[in-house]
Amino acid sequence: MDQFTQTLGRARGGVRSATATRVRCVGVAMALLIMPALLWAQPGPPRSRDELVGWVVDAAGKPMGDAEVLIAGTSYTTRSNAKGFWRFADPPTGPHVVLARQIGYVPYQREVNVVRSSKDTLSLLLRRYPRTLSTVEVTAKANSATATAVAQGQRLIQMRVGAGRLYTREYILETRPYSIAELVQGVPGMTIQRLRGNGTDGEVVATISRNRGGASGNQGVGNDGFSNPCPMQFFLDTSPIEGDQVGRLDPSMFRSVEVYPMNVVIPGLPQRADRCGAIVINSFRR
Repeated sequence: MDQFTQTLGRARGGVRSATATRVRCVGVAMALLIMPALLWAQPGPPRSRDELVGWVVDAAGKPMGDAEVLIAGTSYTTRSNAKGFWRFADPPTGPHVVLARQIGYVPYQREVNVVRSSKDTLSLLLRRYPRTLSTVEVTAKANSATATAVAQGQRLIQMRVGAGRLYTREYILETRPYSIAELVQGVPGMTIQRLRGNGTDGEVVATISRNRGGASGNQGVGNDGFSNPCPMQFFLDTSPIEGDQVGRLDPSMFRSVEVYPMNVVIPGLPQRADRCGAIVINSFRR
């Protein structure tokens, strides 16, 4: 009987041990299942109330680390991390140009309207220069592209102190205008229309009002209650173009459009002496 009792006790102990082992295994398995969910639920780095963030990628969509990202015409500059991510905390508000660059790649610029409490995200695409170009040629092209972005950033200052407008690529794709006349309708102080043509090749004319006071070219209405329409200039990138050429352009191919319906000096553009404002169409040229 004693031997039977001992044997039974050992059997029961084995069952309890096996049960405990199974419980421990189930507990470990449950922990492994729950832990990733808990880790996923942990909050990431706190986001600033006002910030501008994005990624730098190459032509294949691969993240690019250590690329320089800057807001042209300001002291804001940073570099992308190993995942291609970059961030500007508390960026300056208003229209700006964001530029990404890295040695051996074509600098890439994007126009953006920064507003308070914005959570804008920009993807910046860098493409390699053709390998047929020499190091000197690549450096010259990169410096020229950077200078163009900085000049545009300086132009946009006029919008932050005046009545100009910036139409970004995102806005153009969202509204899908059939012509630039439709895109920029409604800008205060400016009139834009097609003079002739039934299709998209009709000449486009844009004017602002200026005093009849003479050569001073002050914008507004004269003492007699009348004003003279003054034709604005059109530019494709930084080259002047005529209204009939503007009418043949497809807005879906625009990178952005700048409108300056005012009598100001606009840096980087060969303006006429009358300085009756300008409409600048930025393309995807390289």
